[in-house]
Amino acid sequence: MKPEKIGYGTYRITDTNQTHEAALSHALRRGICVIDTSSNYTDTHAETLIGNVIQSFSRQELQIVSKFGYIQGQNMKCYRDGMEIEDVVRYQEGCYHSIHPDFMRDQLTQSLQRLQTDYLDTYLLHNPEYYLMYTVKNESDKKQHQTIMMERIYGAFVALEQEVKKGRIKAYGVSSNSFAKVVDDLHFLPYTDLVNLAQKAAQEAENSQHHFQVVQLPINLFETEGLKCAKWAKAEGLRVFVNRPLNAFDGKSMHRLASYAPNKAYAEDLENILLVADQYALSELRSVIMDLDNMKTKFSWIGSAEQIVYTKAVPFLKSIFQRLDKDLQLSVRKSVDIFLASYFKEVKYLCSLKTKEMLSERGVEIGEVLSCSALNWLAGHEEIDVILVGMRTQSYVDTVLDC
Repeated sequence: MKPEKIGYGTYRITDTNQTHEAALSHALRRGICVIDTSSNYTDTHAETLIGNVIQSFSRQELQIVSKFGYIQGQNMKCYRDGMEIEDVVRYQEGCYHSIHPDFMRDQLTQSLQRLQTDYLDTYLLHNPEYYLMYTVKNESDKKQHQTIMMERIYGAFVALEQEVKKGRIKAYGVSSNSFAKVVDDLHFLPYTDLVNLAQKAAQEAENSQHHFQVVQLPINLFETEGLKCAKWAKAEGLRVFVNRPLNAFDGKSMHRLASYAPNKAYAEDLENILLVADQYALSELRSVIMDLDNMKTKFSWIGSAEQIVYTKAVPFLKSIFQRLDKDLQLSVRKSVDIFLASYFKEVKYLCSLKTKEMLSERGVEIGEVLSCSALNWLAGHEEIDVILVGMRTQSYVDTVLDC
């Protein structure tokens, strides 16, 4: 895979993890130049890590993309402490949103400080469709709120054109999951109007041409609707960044587009934890373990298994541990931890088999490494410029680039 085709996604990286720092440095040394981030990624810590790492590289050779819009974490605390933010969308507890120009300017200032740079190559509105998701409940609401949505985007575009004049950004764009929805979806964002809005915004800001240059959206082997947006964008001279290339939603459940080896130790690990349960007459422990084992083939996504384990099984297991004496509790917990680690490996493998089978039924040819097949499929679409991949270890950087 050519490094210029891959962007370094930072959704889950943090400056508190040296492995993440080493991975980003390694990616840049191997020729990756696009770094994609956002103010809300690990609550600002992704931007801080990037700022620290890029000091050792030529800034001019890098393309740094960040985003604004989310009111979470530190932003939420500031808002609740009295920070004034206009046009707030109270989407859900702990997750508000705004693309108001004043909020954008504040977020840009903070991002530049964390990134330790004077400018961003591209600054994106981050999922502005949150307004639609909050307000549009049926088809009769759609047109009215789409109009309001586009008015808000226009206001942000004008402010972004002004930031271009100031030199704090070189270009701007929109990152939206709604670009990958069908046109008649209640929360579809009508992207074909965006270039016209940008042209008007440039005129208002007294720029000779608009600087709307990037759209970002999810596209993968399961979610292909976004290719329509990508083709439109390419025809308009825009760049297309693809996110979630390996985390796919088939309309019912998520799938990880990655291959996992069989867990040869699972049968033995299962037998061992059952022996522990029988040895100490822990019938409840045996029941939990057997329930998990019976469920292992029902998942299509490791996240679903993790949710079941951590929200249902683990609390019940803790109640069992509390009834044991200290020494026995430590011994049983250690055995349970070994089993759960093995269980997750087994579920990942079984999920990958199920995903490959579903893709085969769709007529998709899959090579030995599913992730490489998924990335190469995207790279084969000329309308896609950059594929954003979250790579938190050096070995994973190499795996992606060696596809």
